[in-house]
Amino acid sequence: MKYGFSLIMRGTEATRDAFEQIAVKAEEWGLDSLWTSDHLVIPERKVSKYPGRASGEFPPNWLEAYWEPFTALSYVAALTKKITLGTSVLILPMRNPIEIARMVADLDQLASGRFVFGVGVGWFQEEFDALNWPFRQRGARTNEGLEICKALWTQERPSFKGKFYQFENVYFGPKPVSKPHPPIWVGGRSEAAFKRVARYADAWHPNRPSFESLEQDLAQLKVHLEAAGRKLEDIDIGVKTMLTFQDGPPGEGQVPTEGRPEDIISAIKRYQELGATQFTFDYTPESLQQGLHTMERFVNEVRPKL
Repeated sequence: MKYGFSLIMRGTEATRDAFEQIAVKAEEWGLDSLWTSDHLVIPERKVSKYPGRASGEFPPNWLEAYWEPFTALSYVAALTKKITLGTSVLILPMRNPIEIARMVADLDQLASGRFVFGVGVGWFQEEFDALNWPFRQRGARTNEGLEICKALWTQERPSFKGKFYQFENVYFGPKPVSKPHPPIWVGGRSEAAFKRVARYADAWHPNRPSFESLEQDLAQLKVHLEAAGRKLEDIDIGVKTMLTFQDGPPGEGQVPTEGRPEDIISAIKRYQELGATQFTFDYTPESLQQGLHTMERFVNEVRPKL
């Protein structure tokens, strides 16, 4: 079992100093990974609903600052030697996949093979509109983008002819250090997402699942993997969820990993029984003090008992 934490990517506490302190401490404490979230612009919300909040409203710190993930991870790569660095998740259909393939390969080189490419299709239509990318085609463009990335990373003189992109006999280098390429993690819980995992991914990356939803989703994912000639055991299950230390057990609206240390330990063990192999933890409030405090308590009070 591997355990990682999110970097502070948004709000006034998202600073170079925060990246450095969290990265240095995470590696010193022997944590396995650090992760970035992803948004480029935050337009006025009109029809979209933020999936992490019952109200659908943005968290307040979204409107203060939001760092670009490859820039932040390149800085963190220079500060660390061992810890894995990943995107959780990069919204691939908001970008040109050829450029993304280049950025992933370069970051994997700079990090000496420590990069994980987490991908999602996105939910924020107004952001797609502002960037002039077609929101309704985001699933198909994600699939094509992943095919392009794999071709550029693994083929000597790759060519590609798809609906959205075409190129022939191009040179692409340097290739990633990771072979055959950096691990691909795919988020989402829809049938299309499960098909995407089965076709392209090294890991499924569900966000804040309950025990019941994880069990049900894994049963569906197993069907799609078997249809693609793969097994559930062939991939990692990288659960992303909140980690909150509090005086009592999880309350209404909280996830199982919010509570006392014993509640968190029990929840992690239950997720593991269901099939989880890795964790990415968020924390709130998104501040340097809270991030360091949560990581330290996890390392001292939770991890030794797992």
